Amino acid sequence: MYMSLVKSILKTVSNYPGGYKTIYSLLYENGFNSKESETSIKGTLSRLKKKGLLSNKNKTWRITPLGKEILLQKNSAIISFAPERPKIKQVKTTMVIFDIPEKKRKYRDWFRHELIEFGFDFVQQSVWFGPTLPKEFIIYLQKEKLLQYIKFFKATEDDLI
Repeated sequence: MYMSLVKSILKTVSNYPGGYKTIYSLLYENGFNSKESETSIKGTLSRLKKKGLLSNKNKTWRITPLGKEILLQKNSAIISFAPERPKIKQVKTTMVIFDIPEKKRKYRDWFRHELIEFGFDFVQQSVWFGPTLPKEFIIYLQKEKLLQYIKFFKATEDDLI
C-alpha cells in the first residue's frame, strides 16, 4: 500500500500542515485503514522528508514544492473512482482476487487503494471482500488492460469460512 499511504500523507499535509499527532488523527478521520501502524506512518513521513517531499520545522510537517508536484503527478496519472468512504455499513457481496504483475506496480498499488476507498476489507494477500463495484470502475480496468489480472466473485459474509 505504499502509494496509497504516501498519497494520503501528501494530501493530508498539503491541506493541514501540523504535527505528527494531527496528521495521524486526520488520516484516520478521513477513512484511512487502521491496518497501517503508527510505525508505518512515522517511517513514511521520514522517507518523504529524506526525498524532499515534506519538511519538518518546529515539529510541523509541511509539503514542499516538489511534494506538491509529485502529488499532482500521482493524481493525474491514474483516475480515482472511489467516493469518500461511507460512514454507514455497506452490504458486502463481492470478492476480488488479483495478481497484477510487478511491472504494473503503480496500478497494483492504485487498485488496492481504490478497494480500500470503496469499503473493501483485506482477507489475505490479493484477496479482498466488499460491496459491488461501479460499472465505470470496471470499464476503466478494462481500458487499462487490468481485467486479465483480476477475478470477481459474488459471495456473502456467511459464505466466508
